[in-house]
Amino acid sequence: MERYRTVRSPSDQLPLDVLEVIPDGEVKGVIQIVHGMQEHKERYLRFMQFLSQRGYACVAADHRGHGKSVHQPEDLGYFYDGNAEMIVDDLDAVAAHLRLEYPHLPFFMIAHSMGTLVARKYIKTRDTGLAGLILSGPVWENPAAKPGRRLVDLLIRIRGDRCISPSIAKMIEGSFDKNIEGTQKNRWLSTDEKIVDEFNSDPLCGNPFTLNGYRNLLLLIEDVYSDEGWQIKNPRLPILFAAGEEDPVIGSPDEFAKQADSLKQKGYAYVAKKLYPHMRHEILNEVQRTHVYEDFYNFIQEHTV
Repeated sequence: MERYRTVRSPSDQLPLDVLEVIPDGEVKGVIQIVHGMQEHKERYLRFMQFLSQRGYACVAADHRGHGKSVHQPEDLGYFYDGNAEMIVDDLDAVAAHLRLEYPHLPFFMIAHSMGTLVARKYIKTRDTGLAGLILSGPVWENPAAKPGRRLVDLLIRIRGDRCISPSIAKMIEGSFDKNIEGTQKNRWLSTDEKIVDEFNSDPLCGNPFTLNGYRNLLLLIEDVYSDEGWQIKNPRLPILFAAGEEDPVIGSPDEFAKQADSLKQKGYAYVAKKLYPHMRHEILNEVQRTHVYEDFYNFIQEHTV
C-alpha cells in the first residue's frame, strides 16, 4: 500500500512531502530512504516496493528544496537554511509516523549520494535509534569543499543566497561525465541509458542548486569529515558502504575505502564495504540493479532482530 502525507519540518514548518509504502502482511521493520541531490523520492518507489513485498515498511521524503518539499516551484535548490542543520533534523519528522506505528520494530536507514552526508551527520549525535545503515554512492572527502564553500559564501554576500551560478554548478558537478565514454548528458549516473534519459527529462531532476543549496552541500561534506562533534553511543551499529567502481562521486576506489575506514576510526566496529564492477553512481538504478536490491535486502534481513 502506498500513501502520501505532508509533514511539517520541526525547524521552520516547511511542508515536507512524504511517501510511505506499507506491506500487505506482517511488518518486520521500518526503512527510511534518504535520497540524493537534485532528485526526488519517487525515483526510489520501485526499490521501496521491493522491500515492502519482503515485509519492510518504507518511508521517503523529498528533501527541503527538492521535489514537492518547497513553498513554490521556483524554490527548487533552495534549502531555507544556511547551516546544513534543518535537512538533518527533518529526518526524524519524516520517519516519526511509521516509527510510532511500529514502535518495537528495528529501524534502518538507506541513504544515497548527498543523502549519505545527511545520514552521516545524523548519526553523529543520534545513532542509538538505528539498527543498520546503508550508504550508497557516498560522497568522498573532497579537499576542495572548504575553499569552495568560502567562495560560495563570498558570492552569497555579493549576489544573494537565491542566486543560481552556472560557474559554481560546473565547479562542483560539471566534471562527472568527463572520464566516462559517450555523449549522453549525465551518463555518470548509470550505464542504463533509459534511466539517464528519464532523469534528464524529469522536471524535478537535475536542477542546479542555488548558492544556498551548494553552501549546504559543502557544509555537509565539511561536517561529516570533521572529527569534532561525534557522540557515538551505538558503536555496534552495522554500516554498509556500497558503490559502483565507475562512480566519480566516491573519488576513487581508494577514497571509497578511506570513507569506510574513517567511520571505523571514529569508533564503529562493524563497517563493511562493497564495490560493484561496471556500475556507476546510481547502483539502485543500474542494469544489474536486482543484485544490489538483493544485497541490501540481505544486509537488512541479517540485522533484523
